[in-house]
Amino acid sequence: MSWEHVLGWFFAVVLGGLALGFFTGAWDKYRLNARGRWIEAEIVRVDEDKDTDGDPRFYPVVAFTPPDGEPVEVKSLLGKPYPPEWGSDAGSKVSVRYDPAKPTRIELPGYKGEGALTNLMVGLAMAGAVVAIAVGMLR
Repeated sequence: MSWEHVLGWFFAVVLGGLALGFFTGAWDKYRLNARGRWIEAEIVRVDEDKDTDGDPRFYPVVAFTPPDGEPVEVKSLLGKPYPPEWGSDAGSKVSVRYDPAKPTRIELPGYKGEGALTNLMVGLAMAGAVVAIAVGMLR
């Protein structure tokens, strides 16, 4: 097997893994949109971290108790370069969309990320690239 084939298959595997990640993100976002419920949550704190360039990133941490459920404390997976527009004082209230099947899957106002359709389209494009590479390698 030539190094071109090895490199081609390597890229196919990497792109396949990325496509799978985008498909998973699309599925999670779809499930949150399809069955998500809004609930009033309390801001516990806003964690500050640094991105790869050393610039600050702010990650809100909220707490709520779903009906007939256990208390949940969740840190946003998405950070912003500035504190939340709706306030960052501990004890403040904010509406949160959560998935009743997995209450730690949340969406905060202004911290939505990419939508299900965007993730699906990127995943399909990457899957198409994997197929193109595989077909090229098998010739």
